[in-house]
Amino acid sequence: MKKVSVDDNFYFLFFALLGLLFMSAVMQQLFSGGQKTVLALIIICLAVSIVGVNRKQALYRTWYGFLLSIASISGGLSFLEGYDLSLITLGALLFFLLSHTYTALKQVMLPDNVSRNQIVGSICVYLLLGVSWAIIYLIQIELFPDSFNGIEPKPWMDNLFDAIYFSFITLTTVGYGDISPILPIPRFFVFIESILGGFYLAIMVASLVSSHLSQSR
Repeated sequence: MKKVSVDDNFYFLFFALLGLLFMSAVMQQLFSGGQKTVLALIIICLAVSIVGVNRKQALYRTWYGFLLSIASISGGLSFLEGYDLSLITLGALLFFLLSHTYTALKQVMLPDNVSRNQIVGSICVYLLLGVSWAIIYLIQIELFPDSFNGIEPKPWMDNLFDAIYFSFITLTTVGYGDISPILPIPRFFVFIESILGGFYLAIMVASLVSSHLSQSR
């Protein structure tokens, strides 16, 4: 009898993250200022990622749904005059992404048998790190508007793709220099992200891929 995997189906998370990255770029380039659409896009993409969570992990599903509900409600209220719940929305999204990162990392670290699903999971962890750090940068811009050169102090949904772009440029240690941190706290998070990105690629992904190739032989 075939053994049923207890891992999440990381393909849902993978395509949800890719969809979020691509559609945020499309919105930035073609539909600037569509903040309600951006918020709806984020919620839909992240909701899709929950589908892949193992059906036995009802607690995780409930937790993810709770965080998305907070992000949806606080984000919607922010469009009303006199309400600015951006920090609550960003905090809920950050906890959602970090929770996904934690559960995915547990399932791809030191597996008994490396599968394609776990390799996809390791890629998801890398993408989650980049998107999580983008949210961290957006929180800093909300708190300290002049945190970065190259990112104007605008509503966070207008800065979403710029923050994602800068985050992945930092995570991959490319560093084009078109966006750069000014204040000490943003600089701290920037070099922490660059260190994590380098170590993660060197250790986690290389280990999983080599183990999978060894099993194939």
